[in-house]
Amino acid sequence: MRLLFVARAVHDMAGGVERMIISVMNEMVNRGHDIALFTWDQEDAIAFYSINPRVKWFKLASGNPSNKAGFAERLRRAVKIRSIVHNLNPDVIVCFQGGPFRAMLGYTWGLRIPLIAAERTAPTLYDYVKRARLKNIEHWAFQFATKITVQFDRYRQYYPKRLRSLIVETPNPVPETLSQARPDVPNRNLRFTLLSVGRLSYQKNYEVLIRAFNQIANRFPMWDLKIVGEGEDRSALIDLVRQLSLGQERIQMPGKTSNVSDEYAAANLFCLPSRWEGFPNALAEALAHGLPSIGFADCAGVPDLINHGEIGLLAEGNGSVDTLAETLARLMEDHECRREFGKKAHIAMKRYRPDVCFDRWENVLREGVRR
Repeated sequence: MRLLFVARAVHDMAGGVERMIISVMNEMVNRGHDIALFTWDQEDAIAFYSINPRVKWFKLASGNPSNKAGFAERLRRAVKIRSIVHNLNPDVIVCFQGGPFRAMLGYTWGLRIPLIAAERTAPTLYDYVKRARLKNIEHWAFQFATKITVQFDRYRQYYPKRLRSLIVETPNPVPETLSQARPDVPNRNLRFTLLSVGRLSYQKNYEVLIRAFNQIANRFPMWDLKIVGEGEDRSALIDLVRQLSLGQERIQMPGKTSNVSDEYAAANLFCLPSRWEGFPNALAEALAHGLPSIGFADCAGVPDLINHGEIGLLAEGNGSVDTLAETLARLMEDHECRREFGKKAHIAMKRYRPDVCFDRWENVLREGVRR
């Protein structure tokens, strides 16, 4: 198959969407398909994750991909995009996220090339961003998709009934880990680490995690909180840590890393305090490393991975400092429980083996081609 993948931008982005689209493209190339990538990036853009050199990357390089384009700019883009698509003549176009799907729906109108909408977040995000009009527009546009991919079949209920027959589950692959955490064993300094990995952003809600840890830190003097990642909330979170009595000695934010596996293996407990997710990659990876994990019960994606009382715990609600602090304390004080949860967590993630997940993707791509 000739496949064109589309994303808004991937330049130096270490997020889950960027990693997923690159992972799928690399695998499809290895399976013998002809793959191209189109983004709104500038010509000098460089991907954070390695892209197979056989993937042809087309960069729009017209205006700022982060800003809404004016009418004249959209016309220039339309000419360039239609030319790229016409020359590639793909069997199907796979658009990651709603914005790129709506854009490509307009830019390729009349070319009779099927489009797949690859959603990477749950529609519950609209409960927080308060953009009902955009939600309605997105769901209207999705009726023109040949397929709509979601990470968990349960998300089907969040879409209008008219779209549900188009929806197919494509969970993210979780690679087998080379190293395993020892949740009950302290580090060489006899200290324990509560780890979180993710973008420092409104969605990930790290303020709640910092406040929850601060609430119980005196009960657990041998525990430290470590948040690995980068993002727009860094300054505000650093200011918050400075205001707390603990200080930066026990709450560390070292930035992003290219070797996150070492972070999982060195930790004793994982927490993802997000408001919403799609398929929370960091949580899945933590579980695959044998890390018992905690998140909010009402955060889409978290209860889909954490079987409460088996491989981790779910804090009641979504965004409560008190319930998160109580839940963290339950596992921080119980070394044996963390050890047993960790063993089961590693096994539980095997159902997301890459070969199984990529088989699903390949089937969706084939089904999305209208002959």
